[in-house]
Amino acid sequence: MTTAGVQVGQRLELDITTVAFGGDGIGRVDNFVVFVPFVIEGERVEVEIVEVKRRYATADLVRVITPSPRRVEPRCPYYAKCAGCQYQHIAYEHQLELKRRQIRDVFERIGKIANPPIEAVVGSPREYHYRNKIVVHGPGKPGFWSVRGRSIIGIEQCPIAGEEVNAKLAEVAQQSLENVHLTIRSNSARQVWLYEERRRANVDPLDAEESAEPTVVETITENVLGKTLQVPLGSFFQVNREVIELALQHARKIFADTGCKILVDAYCGVGLFALMLADLAEHVYGIEEDAKAIKAANENAQRLGLKSYDFYPGKTERLLFYTLRQCDLNKTCLILDPPRSGCAPVVRKTLREQKPRKIIYVSCAPPMLARDIKQLVAHGYRLERVTPFDMFPQTAHCEAVAELTRKV
Repeated sequence: MTTAGVQVGQRLELDITTVAFGGDGIGRVDNFVVFVPFVIEGERVEVEIVEVKRRYATADLVRVITPSPRRVEPRCPYYAKCAGCQYQHIAYEHQLELKRRQIRDVFERIGKIANPPIEAVVGSPREYHYRNKIVVHGPGKPGFWSVRGRSIIGIEQCPIAGEEVNAKLAEVAQQSLENVHLTIRSNSARQVWLYEERRRANVDPLDAEESAEPTVVETITENVLGKTLQVPLGSFFQVNREVIELALQHARKIFADTGCKILVDAYCGVGLFALMLADLAEHVYGIEEDAKAIKAANENAQRLGLKSYDFYPGKTERLLFYTLRQCDLNKTCLILDPPRSGCAPVVRKTLREQKPRKIIYVSCAPPMLARDIKQLVAHGYRLERVTPFDMFPQTAHCEAVAELTRKV
């Protein structure tokens, strides 16, 4: 494939045919693909080429010549400069349609599953002001990374963050930071914490959820589905509280319908899924490498009055095989909620060998989900359905919950 004469700095008019997973629109010059951010399929746009590769080019949007009827005015003054959001220019209902279409395409291309059972995306009750956590960076005025990640853009408010988070951000915005990363985090009672984080080595600085270690040790109280949990300040917890409750209710129904009596929650964090489903099970297991989180999981289980549970500290890669060996696999449902990289090869090997009756796979990275499910389907599982949950409105990200059943 040639570059069709496309050169850096060149300005072109393109017709956008689709919006790909990740948020960029696709236009073509003599079948040569050009990726363009902040567009909608059906639009004609003027772009400027910023990078040319052998198989594709990337471009900046210069202007929209023929706008889509689904185009709306972004609410954020930093939109298209800050790297946080990709879809504020798209009407929310169409964002949900796009995400469903993109996940279906990912399952067809990566998962090699024809006509994958992708359900409609469950929308967020809040289109804006839903995030309970943000991370701002220095040096200088606190800000977020720019679209191409080469600089920090100073910010004073973030429309997708909760009101209480924005109130604290307004205070922080008056300061000048050294080369640090500050987290602003709130809980279900709308209390707010501000703390500095150390960065782990060799981690993408955009990947705040998996790279941060707080310099303070404290627990916060969260209320989920009427139950009170203690969560270490630096441990992972979903950023959209209302949507995680919808996903938990969905998982409860799946588990109840299976008839399984044993629940194994891998990558369990503070035990959110295990604890919210425990009343439906005879015994629950949890596995988590974050020592503070697994300690909190055990304490939460005691506080909630659970009688039959085991929460193990350590990596799922090491402990899942031995945990499943304790279980009657015909009565076992496994919840997988791995990091963005998906399940490690040793975890996939364990599942090929152990084969619990039911798997509920929760993922914020549909390509990795499709990759892992491809292997599970090839080794004796049937994909029942994938239900996306819009945990991250106005962005190109989406959570998905897949239901798999072991074939008899």
